[in-house]
Amino acid sequence: MKRYKALIAKAGLDAHERGVHVVARGLRDSGFETVVLGLRTTPDRLVAAAVQEDVDVIGISSLAGGHMHFVKNVTAILREQDFDPVLVVGGVIPKEDLEALTQLGVDAVFGSGSLVQDMAETIRNLCDSKQTSDYVNEEITK
Repeated sequence: MKRYKALIAKAGLDAHERGVHVVARGLRDSGFETVVLGLRTTPDRLVAAAVQEDVDVIGISSLAGGHMHFVKNVTAILREQDFDPVLVVGGVIPKEDLEALTQLGVDAVFGSGSLVQDMAETIRNLCDSKQTSDYVNEEITK
C-alpha cells in the first residue's frame, strides 16, 4: 500500500484547532504521512507548503465559516501552480455549500462527527483513483 502525504490546515482566521490534530493523528495512524500547518494559514501559504512538501492531499478544516472564500482562493492558486492534489474540506459545512465546493474542485467534504477511519479510507481511495487517472493520462499523451 502506497504511503500518501497529507497537508492539513485551518481556513484563515479559524482558531478551532483540536479537530485538525485529531484528523492528522488519525491519518498518520492509518498510514499517511501528515504535515500540519499552524493557525491563521493563508491560501498562498497553504499552497506554497503543499507544493514544497509535494503532498498528495490537502485537507482544509473550517469550523467558523469563511470556507467558501478560502477554498475559492486555494483552488485558484492551485490552478495557477498547476498542482492537482486531492482536496478535502471538513468541519461545520452547511449542506447548501456542498455543490459549490464540488464545483470549485473539492473531492470530498467531511462534516463534524465524521469518523477518522472513514475519512482515511475515502481519502486513500481518492488518492488511488487520482494516481491511476494521472498514469492513464500520461500514457495517453505519450
